Amino acid sequence: MLVMTVVYSVIAFINLGSLSAPVNGYIADETGQSVMVFFEEKADLSRVTYYCGAAGDWYGVGRLEVEYVDGNNRFADLCTLDNPDNTIFKWLFRDVETTTSAVRLTAEQYYDSEKNISGIKGEFLEVAFYSKNSDMPVPIERIEFLDENSAGMARLFDEQEEAVYEPSFMNSTYFDEVYFPRTAYEYMVRINPYENTHPPLGKIMILLSYKIFGVNAFGWRFMGTLFGIFMIPLMYIFGKKVFGDSFLAFCCAFLMMFDFMHFVQTRIGTVDGYLVFFIIMMFYHMNEYFMRKSYDLRFMPSLKPLLLCGIFFGLGISVKWIGLYAGLGLAFMFFTSRILEYIDYRRGKVDVKGFRLKYIWGTMAMCLLFFIVIPLAIYSLSYIPVFRAIDSSDWLKDLLGSQKHMFVYHSGVTQTHPYASTWWQWPFMVRPVYYYLAPVLEEGQWGSIASFGNPAVWWGGLVAFFWTAWLAFKNKDKGAVFIFAGYLSILLPWAFSPRKITFLYHYFACVPFLIFAIVYVMRHLLENNKRARTGIYIFLGLVMLLFIVFYPSLTGIKVPEWYTKSLRWLPSWFF
Repeated sequence: MLVMTVVYSVIAFINLGSLSAPVNGYIADETGQSVMVFFEEKADLSRVTYYCGAAGDWYGVGRLEVEYVDGNNRFADLCTLDNPDNTIFKWLFRDVETTTSAVRLTAEQYYDSEKNISGIKGEFLEVAFYSKNSDMPVPIERIEFLDENSAGMARLFDEQEEAVYEPSFMNSTYFDEVYFPRTAYEYMVRINPYENTHPPLGKIMILLSYKIFGVNAFGWRFMGTLFGIFMIPLMYIFGKKVFGDSFLAFCCAFLMMFDFMHFVQTRIGTVDGYLVFFIIMMFYHMNEYFMRKSYDLRFMPSLKPLLLCGIFFGLGISVKWIGLYAGLGLAFMFFTSRILEYIDYRRGKVDVKGFRLKYIWGTMAMCLLFFIVIPLAIYSLSYIPVFRAIDSSDWLKDLLGSQKHMFVYHSGVTQTHPYASTWWQWPFMVRPVYYYLAPVLEEGQWGSIASFGNPAVWWGGLVAFFWTAWLAFKNKDKGAVFIFAGYLSILLPWAFSPRKITFLYHYFACVPFLIFAIVYVMRHLLENNKRARTGIYIFLGLVMLLFIVFYPSLTGIKVPEWYTKSLRWLPSWFF
C-alpha cells in the first residue's frame, strides 16, 4: 500500500503546476496613466504576455493599450491587453509583428457590452515582450513615466524572471479555478470574497496551501492533490474493514488510483476532492457502527464511530452542501441499525439492563449532538475567514444571509452550458466536462483536460452495482448496505434538486461506492470460482491500460490531433 501511494503521488504531482508566479501587481487609479519601456536594442517583437491578478474591485476588469515607436519616431497601435471579468491568476498573450526600440502602455477603461461590465481596477502583475525565435523576455534598458501618478506601473516589469512565453495550465488557472483560488487569496489578504456560492472550508484548504507554497498554480492545487493521494490508502483501509482481505482491499485502492475523475478532480484547484474524502470517512465510521452490535461494545465505546462520523459530516457540509445528501445515507444506516437492535431486544436476544433507555433513546439523544450541534459548530467556524474579510459586525446575520444567498444562487442556475448533463446521464458518462484546451498549439497538435470516469470502473461499476444488489438480497447480506446507502443518497437527491444545470463531476462522490460494488462482486467470484483471480487481474490490467491510453486527455499533454480524436468513444465526448 505504501508503494502504491508513493507511485500515485509521483504521478499526481508531475506537471501539477508552476511553483512560482509574479506577486507585485499594478491597478490603475485612473485612465491615462502611462509608462514608456525602452529596450536595450531594437527588437523584432512577436508576442506580448501578461499575467492577470485577483485584487481590485468586484469585477476586477482593466485594459492596457500598447503602442510602439515606429520608424518615423511616432506612436502606432500594437495591441490591447484586456483583463476581462473572471480572468484570475492567468497568463494571456497577444501575437504581434513589428520592429521597435520602445513601447508605451496606457491604462484605459475596459468595457464588456455583453455583460455590461466596465472598469479600470483589474490587476496586472507582469507584462513581458518577446522577439522572434526567443522564449526569453526582451531585455529592458529603462522605463519612464508620464507623471508621478503613473509610477506604480513600474511593477509591470519588476519580475521579468517570472514571465512565461507560453501560457498553459502549468502557470494559469483554468475552468472553475477562477473562483476558488481567487477566494482563498481574498481570505488571506482580507478582501471581500468574490465567490460565496459554497461554504468556506474548501477555500480554507487552498489558503493553507498558499501559506506553504505561495500563490501559484502548484499552491492552489497542492492540497486537493494531497487529499486525492490520501484517498488511496483510505480506500484500502475501508476495503480491508469491509472485505477482511488484503487482496480485495488492494483492488479498492487500485481502482481509485486509476479512475480518471479521481485523478483530474483532485489535481484542479477546486474543492470536490475534499468533499469526497470526507464522505468516504463518514461512511467508514458509520459502517463500523452499523456492522457491530452496540450492546456488545457497551454504551460509551459504541458512540465513538458516531462521533467521528458526525465530525466528518460537519467537515463535508462545510465544503459543499452535497455533503447533506450523504447525510441521508448515514441516517438510513443509523436508524436501520437501531431498528435491527430493537428487534433483537424484542426477541429476547439482548440481555442488557436499560437497553431501550441507553442504546435506543440515549444513542439518539447523543446523535443530536454528533450530527446537529457539532456539524453546525464546524460549519459556523469555517466562516471565520469570511467574517474577517468582510469585517463583519454581526456574524450571525451575515452567516444566515450567506445561506440564503447560496440557496437562491443554486436555485437560479438555469442557463445552458455546453458541458452540462443531468443526473441520470452521469452513470453512462454521456457528456464529460471539458476543462481545458491549450491556448498555444502547434499544427496538428491538441492539448486538453477533460473530467470523466474510467470506462471500466464506471460502466463496470454500474453493472456490479445491480449485481451486488441481487447478491446482497439473495444472501441477506447486511454488509452491502453501505454501498447502496452511499451511492443512492448522493445520486437520487439530484433528481429533486432546485439546481437545473449540473455537471458530471457532481457524480464524483458516487465513485467510491461503485468501486466497492465491483470489489463486492470480485469477492463473490473468488468464493465460487478458483480461476476468478486471473479474470480479476485482467480487469485490473484493463483499468490501468485505459488510464495510460487516456492520460494525455487528463493532463493537458500535447499529442497529435488524430490521437485525441480516437479517444472519442461517444459522439458527445469533448476532448
